[in-house]
Order: sequence, then structure tokens, then C-alpha cells
Amino acid sequence: MSKIYKFALVFILALTFFIDFSEGLFDLGHVKVRVNNTLSNGKKLLIHCKSKDNDLSTVEVAHLHVYNFTISKSFWGDTSFFCDVFFGNEMHWFNVFNQQRDAEFCHKTCYYEVRESKVCKYMKRFLDIVEDCYYWKKE
Repeated sequence: MSKIYKFALVFILALTFFIDFSEGLFDLGHVKVRVNNTLSNGKKLLIHCKSKDNDLSTVEVAHLHVYNFTISKSFWGDTSFFCDVFFGNEMHWFNVFNQQRDAEFCHKTCYYEVRESKVCKYMKRFLDIVEDCYYWKKE
């Protein structure tokens, strides 16, 4: 067996070992996501959140109740979750977590409020809490 072949074999085995245990070796933490149903008139909210690897299924959130879930951050910084929201006859979606965008401001928890006209994210910047709202697009 040539030295190059042996080196390649050892490298591939080591890489396989690294990949199998990378989550334990490089645990980058988790982010909690809290989505509050602040729709008017006691409306229920249906929410379906997912990433490319993880589908959390559809959940019904009562008026003024909160839907909570936890996201694992990626070593590559590419974790991204989207949520579809349904209320009344309307359907909208928003990007609930983008690791590159949100890691600095969400820290350990991302807070959202779903309203009829928009979704609002609440972030801590220095000593302030900042509200960042996105209006639903009219179809």
C-alpha cells in the first residue's frame, strides 16, 4: 500500500469520525423562539414552522398564547427557519430565524408577535429593546 493511499485512508476515517461527533464537539448552542398570537377579537393562529432539515408541523395557538420551539445553531452559520401563519382567510409567511441575521440580536431567545397587518420581532440592542416589524405583502 502506498503512503499516499494510507494517508488518504486515515484522513477519510478521521473525517468520518469528526463528522459523526461534530454536534457534540462543536455545540454552538440553541436559540429559543417565542411566537405570540396578538391577533384581535380572540382569533386563533395556525403556525407551521420548518427548515430545510426539520419540519415542526402545524400548531394551533390560542389568542394571547405563545408557541415555543428551540433551534440548534449550525457550525456553518446557515440555520434558517420559516413559518407559515394562517388566520381567518389569510396566509402569510416570515423568516423566523436566520443565523447570520439573528445570532447577534436574539442571543438565546427570539421574540415575535403576529398581528393582522404584520409580524414584529423584538430584539435587545445594547440596553434597549427594539421593535422591528414586517408588514404582510398584499397578494
